[in-house]
Amino acid sequence: MVLSRIRSVTAAAIAVLALGAGLTACGQDDTQNSAASTGAGFPVTIDHLFGSTTVKAKPERVVTLGGGDLEASIALGVVPVAGADWFGNPQLRGWVKAALSERTPPKLINAGEPKYEEIAALRPDLILYVNTKNDKLEYETLNAIAPTIAAPASTKNVYGVSWQDQVREIARATGTTSVGEQVVKDTEALLTDTAKANPEFAGKVITAGVYSADSMNAWLPSDPRMRLLTALGFKTNPRIDAMENGDFYVKISPELTPKLNADLIFLAALDSSGKLDPAVVKDKLLNALPAVKAGHVAYWGGAPVINTLTPSGEFSSAMSIGGPLGIKYALPKLVPILKDALAG
Repeated sequence: MVLSRIRSVTAAAIAVLALGAGLTACGQDDTQNSAASTGAGFPVTIDHLFGSTTVKAKPERVVTLGGGDLEASIALGVVPVAGADWFGNPQLRGWVKAALSERTPPKLINAGEPKYEEIAALRPDLILYVNTKNDKLEYETLNAIAPTIAAPASTKNVYGVSWQDQVREIARATGTTSVGEQVVKDTEALLTDTAKANPEFAGKVITAGVYSADSMNAWLPSDPRMRLLTALGFKTNPRIDAMENGDFYVKISPELTPKLNADLIFLAALDSSGKLDPAVVKDKLLNALPAVKAGHVAYWGGAPVINTLTPSGEFSSAMSIGGPLGIKYALPKLVPILKDALAG
């Protein structure tokens, strides 16, 4: 499997390089015409997980592939020519459209299995591969198309880049550093104010995750949803934290179910009609947990919901993708859910 993947990525890289060379030749006039828009602060060199990348001039054709990279760019006022939805949704979320206003929306592309020829045909001058699965072969293939920015060098977990680091790195690469700092400041202030307004959240231990396809997964501290919850004052479950595996979640087998117990359990397990997953209803071990028996559990839209054009889908996607846009949209809906669950 690994060998076949290497061969396929290598073949794709060769094809992309050939296509990229043709596009460069065809696009020389465009490059010359945009020389005046180079902008102050360039060139800029970004250090990241796979080395460093120099962006020579202010990018005008940005393509985003990391989870939340698209939405973070839009929050900075940088509208990509194309970008990927973290969950592969084929159309823009409503809360993302609202942020775009009248600006031309980006083309949506797939990041799960990137089509390198399609990406090259977009003639990008910057590719954002920031909050990702951190695949070196994938990164190298993308970097052969255009300068590519990967996760910060300190990143340890898959999809483990904080939204603050994501915004700041993208801001540096796109020449919007001052805007980025303001976006971070405003979003952090929103979180701080919300935490202060809900002091009952402070210090409460929370277990959060998703129940999907008869599988229970708990999120680790690096998951963006856990980061949002802890920003509101909650504490992560140390028994789950101890299962750190380098990913953003850990699978909970039946015998490990008792480790889920906490002051509050927050579980994505509702279907598109708002009904609880039948497997959760039948899970005797889960329902025997003290937190569940006391009613200190909140259920919200799970996997069947996240790509639907419903209020539940909008909340689920904003909560999961996070970042400045997702946080702003999700918070007013999230807080009442948490308050009700704590009250039992």
